[in-house]
Amino acid sequence: MKLTVDRNELWRGLNTVLDAVASKPAQPVLANVLLDAAESQLTLSATDLDLSIRTKVAAAVDMPGRITVPAKTLAEITREWPEADLQISLEDGRITLAGHLGAANSGEGRYSLAATPPDEFPEMPEKLDGLELTFGDGGPIDGDLVRAMIDRTSFAVSKDETRPVLNGVLWRITADYISMVATDGSRMAEFRKSLDGADRGTAEVILPPQACQQLGKLLDGTQDALSKAIVGDSQVMFQIGETQLLTRLIEGPYVDYEQVVPRENDKRLTIAIDQLLPAVRRVSILSSSYTHQVRMMLQDGSLELTASSQEIGGEAREVIPGDYSSEAIEVAYNAHYLMEILRKIGSDEVIVDLRDSVTAAVVRPGEQLEGEELFYLLMPMRPSA
Repeated sequence: MKLTVDRNELWRGLNTVLDAVASKPAQPVLANVLLDAAESQLTLSATDLDLSIRTKVAAAVDMPGRITVPAKTLAEITREWPEADLQISLEDGRITLAGHLGAANSGEGRYSLAATPPDEFPEMPEKLDGLELTFGDGGPIDGDLVRAMIDRTSFAVSKDETRPVLNGVLWRITADYISMVATDGSRMAEFRKSLDGADRGTAEVILPPQACQQLGKLLDGTQDALSKAIVGDSQVMFQIGETQLLTRLIEGPYVDYEQVVPRENDKRLTIAIDQLLPAVRRVSILSSSYTHQVRMMLQDGSLELTASSQEIGGEAREVIPGDYSSEAIEVAYNAHYLMEILRKIGSDEVIVDLRDSVTAAVVRPGEQLEGEELFYLLMPMRPSA
C-alpha cells in the first residue's frame, strides 16, 4: 500500500470514525481503524461491534492495499501534523507516515507504526436488506428533520439497564407520519411529523442512544445531507455524503406509551421561556440535592416558584407573570428534568397543560411548524414539606 493524502482530509476522515472505536475492545483489532486504499480514495472504517462508521477521503493511490492500525495513535499523529501532504506506505508489517512539515524548507517527519492484517477486522456490509428510505431537500423527510427529532427527544432515554427497550429512541415510520419517542418513566418526549400518505413502507425500531448521538454529530459536523436509511431486521444503515453509519437495534417491543398520555388536562399555563427557565434555574439552587424538587403554585396571572433544602437550611421563592386563569393548583417537578425540556423545546413560549398534582403535565412549544407535533410529558413529584 502506498498513497498520498492531504493532512486535513485524513484528519476529517479519522475524526468521523473515531467515535466508533471501542473504548474497551473485546478484541485487540477493535482498537484499530481499517485503511483501504483503492483507485483515488482512502476508505476508513471503525467498529465496536454495535456501531460501525465508514467514510471516504480523496487520496492519490500509487499502490492499493488494506491494513489496520491503532486508531487513536494515528489520529494523534495526524492531528499534530502541519497542514501538508502525508505519504503513507506499508512495508514489512509496518505503516510509515512521512512528509514535509509544512513548507518545503521547514523540515521533514517520519513516523512508523506496527500494523495488523485486516483479516480479523469485522467487515461492515456495503448494503443492508430492508426498507429503504430516501431523504432529500424539498421532500417530506429531510436530514434537518431527523437531526431535530434526535436533538429534542434522545435526552429523555432511560439510564436504567434493567429495561433495555427504554435505553433507546423509538423510531416509527408509516405512510402518514414519522416520529421519535423516548422516555425514562419520569418524562417522555415525542416528535411527530405528518407525511403525505405515500406508500413508502413501515418500520418501528429502537435506536441505541450512542447511534442517535453519532448520527446527530455527523449531521451537525458536515455540509453533507442525510440521503438514505436502510432499516433491516436487526440493524439500520444511514448514508450521509461519503459516510455510512451502521448500528445494531435494541430488541424487544417498546412500551405502549400512548396509553399514559393524559387526555383531560384542563388547566393551561402559557409563559415565556426566557422568564421561566432562568427562574427555575435560580430557585433550584436551594432545592434538595437528592430530589431537585421545585414547587409551582399557579394562580390567576402568576406563577410562584419555591424550593427548600434541609441540607443547607435554605429557601427560595420567586413570583413571575404567566397566562393562567384556572383554579389555583400546586405541583412539584424535578427542576433538572423541567429545565432540559425548556432548553430543547425550541420556541419563545411554552404551553403547560395540567390536571392535578398527580397527573403528568403535557408540555408543548408555543408555536409549531405545520405538520409537526412536539410534546413532552413530565411526571409530578409529591411536594416535600
